Amino acid sequence: MVLGILGAVFRVAVVGLVALLAADAAPGRPLAGSDGSGRCGRVSAKLVPSCGAWWGIYSPTDPATWDHGRAVTDVEAQVGRRFDIVRRYHDFSDVGSNGAFPDAYQQRLMRDGRIMFFAWETRIFSSGAVLTWRDVHSGRYDATIDAVAGRIRAAGVPVFLGFDHEPEDEPAKGSDADFVRAWRHVHDRFAAAGVRNAVWVWTVMGWSGHYHRYAGLYPGDRYVDWVAWDPYNFHVCTGSPVWKSPSDTIGPFYRWLDERGIGAGKPRMLTEFGTNFDAGDPSAKRRWLEQFPAALRAHPKIKAAIYFNSPGVTRTTSTCDMTMNHDASALAGFTAAGRDGYLRQPTRGR
Repeated sequence: MVLGILGAVFRVAVVGLVALLAADAAPGRPLAGSDGSGRCGRVSAKLVPSCGAWWGIYSPTDPATWDHGRAVTDVEAQVGRRFDIVRRYHDFSDVGSNGAFPDAYQQRLMRDGRIMFFAWETRIFSSGAVLTWRDVHSGRYDATIDAVAGRIRAAGVPVFLGFDHEPEDEPAKGSDADFVRAWRHVHDRFAAAGVRNAVWVWTVMGWSGHYHRYAGLYPGDRYVDWVAWDPYNFHVCTGSPVWKSPSDTIGPFYRWLDERGIGAGKPRMLTEFGTNFDAGDPSAKRRWLEQFPAALRAHPKIKAAIYFNSPGVTRTTSTCDMTMNHDASALAGFTAAGRDGYLRQPTRGR
């Protein structure tokens, strides 16, 4: 379990970061490729950069490598930069590396200036048990919620927190209304516990087949800080031969949000994104990754993008591999994207 002394430790180690994350933080040096005004050093209390976008990573690992930090730092060494956001998935067990977060290595990542994104799922990873939203909002798991809230509060720095991403794909957990009630219940328990550093990210798949459900799954502006979705260029992974460009991948739901007004005024995030390869065009994945920063510029409400560096988005087959280092060409494209000025926030160490 993480001890309560974390707050004091983090305040000493990240005092500069906390200052930058204040709502009216003083401008830092201009972001490369910006207008030179210096405004790009500002980050809001809800972790919104004043220009450009955060660049993040999810990279799977086994416990041995995660404990040594290699899940993130090995990738950083490959691409020659530090990531702004590190995403991890946790369950409702409240024990071990699956449920007792932030863990020791995540604490080190935060001390080094990275932002943690905790994707918190109502299930028990070790047993495969699925928990229901009705049980969450009825209070059955309040002890777990309160324990996590206490550790997040003790961290002393802002973190992204998502409750049950892609709820439209979880029929066993309950109704859309139950999801909203569960989200609000968790949020309210955090507020009652005095947690002020959790930044709440509502994440859906963003698939057109679920558009009719999203209004009913939205917890409300008071309960949500960022709106997010998980776009992929699946190519043949889902049986379709269509190759989608970065803009084709992220654009439809972006425009739909604009049209429907859900989360109007909220910053947007790609909490998972990635691209498959094209067996008939070995350089296609590299070009897709190199083109990604331009697609973000064309969709300026997206203020963070987290690459899902895993083949596990769908069942791993010989025709599906989302990893950024699928081959040397793909790695070169991902590296080039991370060097783009739009993704080089000055408030993070390199």
